[in-house]
Amino acid sequence: MSESFSFDEIDTACIKALISNPRGSWRELSQISDVPEKKLSRRLGKLLDDQVIRTAIELNPVVANKGYTVHVWISVKFGKEKEVAQFFANRPEVRIVFLTTGLADIFLEIGLEKAADLSVWMHDFVTQIPDIKTVETQAVLKPFTWASKPKALDGTSDKNVNFRSLTETELKLIQALSIDGRSSIKSLADQIELSEHKTQKLLNDLLEEGIFNIRVDVEPSLMGFKSEAIILIKARPDAANQIAKTLSELKNTRCLFGISGDSQFFWHVLCNDLSDLWKLITEDLGNFEGIQSCNTNMVTLALKRAGFMRKVSSAQLFSNLDS
Repeated sequence: MSESFSFDEIDTACIKALISNPRGSWRELSQISDVPEKKLSRRLGKLLDDQVIRTAIELNPVVANKGYTVHVWISVKFGKEKEVAQFFANRPEVRIVFLTTGLADIFLEIGLEKAADLSVWMHDFVTQIPDIKTVETQAVLKPFTWASKPKALDGTSDKNVNFRSLTETELKLIQALSIDGRSSIKSLADQIELSEHKTQKLLNDLLEEGIFNIRVDVEPSLMGFKSEAIILIKARPDAANQIAKTLSELKNTRCLFGISGDSQFFWHVLCNDLSDLWKLITEDLGNFEGIQSCNTNMVTLALKRAGFMRKVSSAQLFSNLDS
C-alpha cells in the first residue's frame, strides 16, 4: 500500500455506513451510503484488504482482562520516544500505545489478570529499560463508555454488564471474530462447530448482553478528526456521576473511564481541529458544575489501538491530509 493516502467523499460515505452496521451486506451498506453496491464493494474491499480499516470485536473492559485495566504514563530520555513506544507496542498485554504531549511522552493501556500483576509487570519490563525516566500508573475503576460501545438514539449509553466467565464456545467465537469481524455465519459455525442457527443466536446473545461490540477500526484523522487528546479531569465527588453521564453523551467522546489517582476521569476525545478542541475544554467544560481542573494531553502518534498495530502511521496520515 502506498504511504500517500487519504479518503475521498465516497470512501468516507462507505466507511460511515460500515461503522453503522459492521456486519452488514454490501447491499445493506449501499442503501445506507447511497453509493452503488459494486462501487461500495470495491472501495471497502480494497480498504479492508489493505488493512487501512478493519472490522474486529472489542470486549467490554469489565469482561476483558478480568476487569483490571491500567493506564501507564511514561517519560523517557529525549529522542528515545519511538524506540521505547515500539518496544511496548510489541507486548501482547499492551492494548494501546500513543506518543503524547503534556503529562508524559508515552501513554499505554495494559490489561492484567489481577492487581498484583502490576508490580511484576513494572519490574519485568519498565525497570529494565534505562531510557525511561518516570512512570505514573492509574487503574481503570469504571468504564463509562468506550470506542465501540453503541449509544441509544437519545445519546445515552446502553446497559452495563457485569463480569462473568465465558464458556469455551463463546471464547472460540470471540477469537474467530477478532480475526475478522465480518466473517460469515457459515464460516463462524464451522470454526466453533455449531449449527448456523445456534451460531447466529450465540452471536446475538453476546451482543445483546454487552459482552463485546463489533467495531470498525479506522484512524480518526482519516475521518476528519485532526486533533486527538486525552483529558484528565478532577471533579468534586458529589458531581462525578452527573459529569460522567454528560461527558459520555458528547459527540467528541471516544472513551470515558473513572480512574484512580489525582484525577477522577480519563476522557479520550476526537475533535475536528485545535480550535474545536479549545472550545471543548474551555466553553463546553466551563459549563460543567463540579469540574475543578483538567489536564490536556495531545496524541501525536498512535502505534497501537485496541490491541492492533497501526498499518498506517498517524504522522503519515496527518501529512497526507494536509497536502
